[in-house]
Amino acid sequence: MIRHVLAFAAAVAAAGPAPPPAPDAGGPRAWQVRELEGTLALREEPARNARAVARYAPGAVLSNLGCQFVGSEAWCDVQELAGGPRGYVSARYLEPAVGPDGTVPTGPDDSPLRASEGRFDATGQVPCAQSPAQPTGSCPFGVARAGGGYATVEITKPDGRTRAIFFALGRPVGADSSQADGYGEFRASRVEDLHRVEVGNERYEIPDAVVNGG
Repeated sequence: MIRHVLAFAAAVAAAGPAPPPAPDAGGPRAWQVRELEGTLALREEPARNARAVARYAPGAVLSNLGCQFVGSEAWCDVQELAGGPRGYVSARYLEPAVGPDGTVPTGPDDSPLRASEGRFDATGQVPCAQSPAQPTGSCPFGVARAGGGYATVEITKPDGRTRAIFFALGRPVGADSSQADGYGEFRASRVEDLHRVEVGNERYEIPDAVVNGG
């Protein structure tokens, strides 16, 4: 894992004085807050005197939304993987986040697009239920994987509609709930190698192997 982070850092340094690249330019999809004393401030603007809107503990994982130099300091536009306030943190406190396979995922995550087009890497069945009182049954799924624990799992419900569940760095971070189904609250937990995902009243059980392959 360490060698992947060091290799990425060396490649950035060799490229010369430029801000860390965004995923569209081959940069990491996510950052991890480095070890530091205290917490890291998320600021409204890329400046040390800008208002802090949140604080992150070491190890927090943030989406890479692009970085820029302001004066001599690089600032990165970030947001937590599962949502929350968006703002800026100093790049000096960030390092590329490593996926469950030990690699640094880079480049755009194309799994939502491929899933919407039916271009799946694997298909099968997962345990599911559509209401609290309904016994767990089985629903067909297709998964589009983008490496490093990024994937979109599209599940076909008994009524023929689909539910997409999005994963980043091997963890469920959201679903495609809409006004039509009441913007159901998204909840996720983990038991050993199984992700238990709830979207409103819907329940799904998704093994690590579906997300990461193998």
